[in-house]
Amino acid sequence: MTEVVQRKDRINAAIANHDPVAFVDHIVAWLEATAYMRVLPGLKKVGLEPQSIPELTYVDLREESVRNVADDAVMAFCISAGLAGDLDGFSKLHDLMTRRLGLIYPGSSALAHCNQVIDPIVTLDDAVGQVLKAMLEGKRFDAAEIWNAGLRVLQRLRSSNFAPELARLAALWLRTQWQAALADPQAFAVRDAAFSGMKIEAALADPRNDQAFIAALLLASIDAIEREVDPQYRTQLKAIAERH
Repeated sequence: MTEVVQRKDRINAAIANHDPVAFVDHIVAWLEATAYMRVLPGLKKVGLEPQSIPELTYVDLREESVRNVADDAVMAFCISAGLAGDLDGFSKLHDLMTRRLGLIYPGSSALAHCNQVIDPIVTLDDAVGQVLKAMLEGKRFDAAEIWNAGLRVLQRLRSSNFAPELARLAALWLRTQWQAALADPQAFAVRDAAFSGMKIEAALADPRNDQAFIAALLLASIDAIEREVDPQYRTQLKAIAERH
């Protein structure tokens, strides 16, 4: 189990630092660790437990459950790079993964959401990918776009193996974006800045950079954007914002 934790720590660091070289160096080890954890309960039931984490073969890397884990890790890297505006790191990831694991490498479908125009947007990964594409291209977001980006990234990270790490990065990005928007509400198309700004500032006062903070900030900034928000989103965000 110690080895699994160490592998998780290494891939965590590669994602948090949007370091493509480290990511490529450690992604297969992470896929092997998660594959091991999936079969471990069954092995224990029959009294077996491998002494080491088995290596994955070329065929294993094409297996659906492995590819799903790879898609999650690559999307996490893309989110980290997008939030940092690191186009170079993002571009190098594809090149390095292709050299190491082939053109249709594990995780390639996740990256594809972020480097091409998708219209119409059908899935959550489509929506997140288009937000990240805009970030990587250096687009300046207005208030409504900041809000949408926060919502989509929050939705995606909640199902990720890297949720705590991504929540921190997303929270820091949202803090910076809304601080800039409140400093120049006209440039960011902030609606009713005097009223909505007080709510946003109150939410920003929370020092914790987690999912609950993101959800509370999204709720606080609804009045600042020129768009209608689905009541279902409000309900979901309220539930996430509650700390237990």
